[in-house]
Amino acid sequence: MTTSDAQRVTAGTDPAPNTISTDLGTGSIGLGGALMQAIAQISPTLGIFYTIAFTTSQAGRAAPLTYLAAFLICLVLAAPMVGLARHLPSAGGFYTYVSAGIGPKSGFIVGWLYGLSVAIVPAALAAFTGSVLESELSGKYGFGVPWWVYSAVILVICFACAYRGITISVRFLVVMTCFEMVVGLGLAVTGLFSPGPGGVNVSGFNPTSIPSSSGFFLAVVLSIFAFTGFESAAAVGEESRDPKRIIPKAIIGSLILIGVFYVVTAWGLQIGWGTDKLDSLATSATAPAFVLSDRLWAGGSIIVLIALVNSGLGVCIACTTSATRTLYGIARTDALPKALTIVHEKYRTPLVAVVLQSAVALIICLGVGIPLGPVNLFNMLGTTGTFVYIPIFIMMNIAAFLFFRKRVPGEFSIWAHVIAPIISTAALILIGYNSIVPLPASPILFAPFIAAAYVISGLVILFARNLRPGKRGWMEHAGELPDID
Repeated sequence: MTTSDAQRVTAGTDPAPNTISTDLGTGSIGLGGALMQAIAQISPTLGIFYTIAFTTSQAGRAAPLTYLAAFLICLVLAAPMVGLARHLPSAGGFYTYVSAGIGPKSGFIVGWLYGLSVAIVPAALAAFTGSVLESELSGKYGFGVPWWVYSAVILVICFACAYRGITISVRFLVVMTCFEMVVGLGLAVTGLFSPGPGGVNVSGFNPTSIPSSSGFFLAVVLSIFAFTGFESAAAVGEESRDPKRIIPKAIIGSLILIGVFYVVTAWGLQIGWGTDKLDSLATSATAPAFVLSDRLWAGGSIIVLIALVNSGLGVCIACTTSATRTLYGIARTDALPKALTIVHEKYRTPLVAVVLQSAVALIICLGVGIPLGPVNLFNMLGTTGTFVYIPIFIMMNIAAFLFFRKRVPGEFSIWAHVIAPIISTAALILIGYNSIVPLPASPILFAPFIAAAYVISGLVILFARNLRPGKRGWMEHAGELPDID
């Protein structure tokens, strides 16, 4: 720790007097890379193309308004996180935040939940993307390749990017994410210039267009979780240049860009379809984006398909990056086996974590996806993620309040550390309640129980391994930062 660091600690403006070493490739990416990491994990085109039918079925013409409401709620959710990211740039992410704010035991459970759940996401996304490829390529072009072949290829590409390093992963993400967003906005703009029945109108932003408050609420719930992934910028903090400046900007920047993208795209898709016949959009057996692109772009649904595959591959790469960095950050403090801290000598990537995560994703994708079905696997694990994110963000809210109140009182903000956390926590609890009351049908019914299994597995590791006599040294390092200055 430098003399200036010590002075900041004495002054009460720097909460992390101790540092731990990092073997990751520090300084490898800039703001653009961190921004694309977050946007890719949000998965823009998948997020809008496969939610617009549901949000329209629940909110009618007001579907664009649901994305706007979700965007505002997510900005409130991000308010306390931005401050934590600025003070605590670490691959451990939530593990470091909650450990520094509440304590190492809580930090471990939250870090474990995030690392485990995000590590499994590629299994679901690869299965779903493979299913879309099989359906479109088989139905329109006669390619009879089963979905699981496409899924396996996606996960292999994902592994190769993660293995080779953060730089090549980010290059992939920049190209793929920019392409898919251009396609999504392009289809929306085309819809605005070639509107369906009802013409161009702004009824989608008029609250009087809401058919029912309960339906609108359910649509907002889904829209909120279409934004999840903005937090993943924190996972690449150690590998970015000037992380205390870059990561907070990437978190807020990704939310703003995706917020604009979702609202404009939802509006354009509805206008292009025709606001006078939205019932057919809500009940369309084919994703509305495919139907619209074939009509507006003279059979151009292949472009939408490429964008969706890009989106699926991008989110798999981004999730692999987030999960492996989180697991590495936890293991570095000895709260998980030290093998997870082994870094590739040349590429500076967490080698064992990458191999383990990739193997688990492939096994779940094929081992569960084949008997259950790729879409069922996607819906089940996607809903599981909803239940996992709720306690993670609630604990982060508490951690932010305690961290700034006790350790950085000079920066304590009533808005960012009291009002915003209370609003977002209440919203998250309400979301959780409405997600299980009434209980959904199988296999989504299993989602809360899978989330509970994640929690139980973390508690087993905590009490059986990390709290044994002689194994508690990790607790002294849980909230420490890497020496990356």
